[in-house]
Amino acid sequence: MFRITSLLALLSLGIRCFAQSTYDAGPSKDPRAVFAAIAPYYDFMDANLKPWHLKVNYQLKDENGNPSGKGVFEYWWASQKVFRSTWTRGNATHSEWHTADGKTFTQAKGEPLSVYEYWLRSAFVSPLPTAADLDPANSILVDHSVASSNAHARCLMVVPSEIKEHDARALPFGTYPEYCVNKARPILLGYYFFGSFLIKCVEFTEMQGKSMPRQVFMIEHGHGILEATIEPVEMINPTDPALATPSDATAINADKTQISRDAGSALVVKRVAPTFAADSAKIAHDQGKVVLRATIGTDGGVQDVRLVSAQAPSLALPAFLSVSNWKFKPYRVDGLPITAETTVEVDFPGKE
Repeated sequence: MFRITSLLALLSLGIRCFAQSTYDAGPSKDPRAVFAAIAPYYDFMDANLKPWHLKVNYQLKDENGNPSGKGVFEYWWASQKVFRSTWTRGNATHSEWHTADGKTFTQAKGEPLSVYEYWLRSAFVSPLPTAADLDPANSILVDHSVASSNAHARCLMVVPSEIKEHDARALPFGTYPEYCVNKARPILLGYYFFGSFLIKCVEFTEMQGKSMPRQVFMIEHGHGILEATIEPVEMINPTDPALATPSDATAINADKTQISRDAGSALVVKRVAPTFAADSAKIAHDQGKVVLRATIGTDGGVQDVRLVSAQAPSLALPAFLSVSNWKFKPYRVDGLPITAETTVEVDFPGKE
């Protein structure tokens, strides 16, 4: 309980600057109803939105908390079909354009983005679990909310349905994605996963009736690894030049395809062995297998990693940190690079 209440105290910072509404995610609501209640406030594909532009300045940090690189993430949105994402850090850039005719193009130079940089996009414009994630056939929702009238948040963990319900309810807080929402205001305070990784949202504002944090912090095992701050959101013309696809951009297949573990393994060009933080050396004695789902981008970088199962929950974070730094050859279909999702297994033999 100490861990949960400590996290809620951390998330309680910076919840002002947001108007009251009729939204309610109190303890009487079913967990799935909580997600249904907050979803409209995070629907950044709402056809009623006017075209807009988001600019986010971010600072990466190394394992010692020292600055390791500054970058800018930008997002332009004109309609449900027309939008663009761009990351710029030093000499590296990565852009994706989605066009009115349903095509997707990309342009990149320099080193691939880190998974944390990719997560910036979801943190600001698609932070909630998907409808597929919340389908009762696919998931079990575990309510870790503190039963107190003073508690301001509901914390709900989305566990794959492959896990038995009894086992799911016994898992530590945040083993699988755990979303903490404010009970009275339509804001996602943060989400926590792999046991010790927190994406914390701070100082909220409204954008055309949607909820948006002004700052996002990514915290790994208690250490900050990324800080991001938005500039004021701008309204734009739907014909803004930034939405025009350059002639030298590369067409890609935007559909994510599922490939087998063997097919994914054949694409690996760089593996990184798991390591343990100095203050968590005791878990180096744990042993077992961690199964993950890794998303391989069209540049061969790892865009996302999700936990499937862990024989020892304490090993989930070291497995994530390992796989998130792997490099792959791009997966191709009919000659075009395509985003692919594959299963990855990480074995921990333990130490005597």
